[in-house]
Amino acid sequence: MAGVTPPRILIVDDRRENLLATQALLRPLGAEIITADSGEKALNLVLKTEFAIVLLDVQMPVMDGFETAQLMKTRPSMANVPIIFITAISKEDHFATQAAQIGAVDYIFKPINPDILKSKVSVYLDLYRQREQILQLNASLRQSNEELERFAYVCSHDMQEPVRMMNSYATVLTEFAGDELSDDSKRYLDYIRDNAVRMQKMIRDILNFSRVGREEVKLEVVNCREIYDEVVHEFHDTIVRKHAVVMSDGLPILKTSPTLMRVLLQNLVGNALKFQDGSQPPEVSVTAKREGHLWRFDVADNGIGIDPAFSSRLFTIFQRFHREDDYPGTGIGLSTCRKFVRLCGGDMSFTSRPGEGSVFTFTLPDGD
Repeated sequence: MAGVTPPRILIVDDRRENLLATQALLRPLGAEIITADSGEKALNLVLKTEFAIVLLDVQMPVMDGFETAQLMKTRPSMANVPIIFITAISKEDHFATQAAQIGAVDYIFKPINPDILKSKVSVYLDLYRQREQILQLNASLRQSNEELERFAYVCSHDMQEPVRMMNSYATVLTEFAGDELSDDSKRYLDYIRDNAVRMQKMIRDILNFSRVGREEVKLEVVNCREIYDEVVHEFHDTIVRKHAVVMSDGLPILKTSPTLMRVLLQNLVGNALKFQDGSQPPEVSVTAKREGHLWRFDVADNGIGIDPAFSSRLFTIFQRFHREDDYPGTGIGLSTCRKFVRLCGGDMSFTSRPGEGSVFTFTLPDGD
């Protein structure tokens, strides 16, 4: 991948002919090779250079390979760097054990088999390259996400004022000049106000979506039944108008985010009441049960259901599958819910069949 620094190999041996031979053997692997003929020089190098792998001779004057490796491992940058010892000393088990305790990944005896050494080093170079690519991708994705969230946040704030003014002036015009306006003019003003209100809701939803992940999630002891009761009370007029039945069972007290629980229930209960065809009174149930260290919540309804063909897109932001006039909304609610749930260590899914209702399931850690 472009931009990834070529891996570096450090070869440490007090014999020049060994350094040259190992260097020639490993050069085709495409890494930058740096050599040192003593433990002291090797330690100076790891202070200022990052290495993918170290090949370290055990028998060296002044400071042997074991001492050098122990001092190397005290450097934070060397903590995860693989060290391969190369030695001609005894093959007794305690030498290999000592090497492993220091943090060596291998212990190769002389005379070296060139193919084996080359193969081992190649594996660790590949692992290094893959790790560097992942780190670079993660950094790039993190930056992109932060820029997108910042963009959404700034744009939403900047858009709120003109939309609010559109709604306000349309209302003022209707109130003060209503008698002088034609039916077409009144209809146009109603159209402006309706779309301004719709835009305001979309802006609020974008703001909520962009905030998730930007702000610290504060956990506290939450009585889910109390939040459920508050949410149901908010939908009182809709429940009465549609003759709906909304019930719950087993809602726990757990340590989580009260904001998350409210967002989840507002969206899922609201959708369950909204996505109905009017052929029967809505029935909505919110239940919970413990599964290991998680709590599983199910929000079930008898609504219009969801085509399985849409399953991969349902939680994608701005995705809508119905006309705005039939089922108003912004297509952001479910995206916000799943993003928030995953941020708190859970997940969200659904099962549904067209005309047979839906069950939305989310899990949350018990918080213990």
